[in-house]
Amino acid sequence: MSNSEPNNHYYEPAVPSLGLIEGTIIVMIVGAMAVVQWLDDQPLQVLGWILFPIEFLLNAVFFPGADTHVRKNGAALLEALPILLLGDVLYRLAKGALSVLRRVLPKRPQ
Repeated sequence: MSNSEPNNHYYEPAVPSLGLIEGTIIVMIVGAMAVVQWLDDQPLQVLGWILFPIEFLLNAVFFPGADTHVRKNGAALLEALPILLLGDVLYRLAKGALSVLRRVLPKRPQ
């Protein structure tokens, strides 16, 4: 059915509904926010103390004037994710560079 027929009461929606992928992404984001909020509400703040030395060393190297604070669990988790991602990227780059060097350099006779 379309709007071109006379006396037709079928109308295209102004905004299409969300698909399965978009709905899943929204549910995952809301769920992650709920987990972060729950972590922040816990009385024992462990993740902040685990992240503090790592963040302190990174700030000392890259941002010497920065002031490092102990974070709550949720904030520490959100700050740890980019640090872990950076570590993974550096690991993969180093592994790839070593692989290229092994292929390029001649083998030593044994």
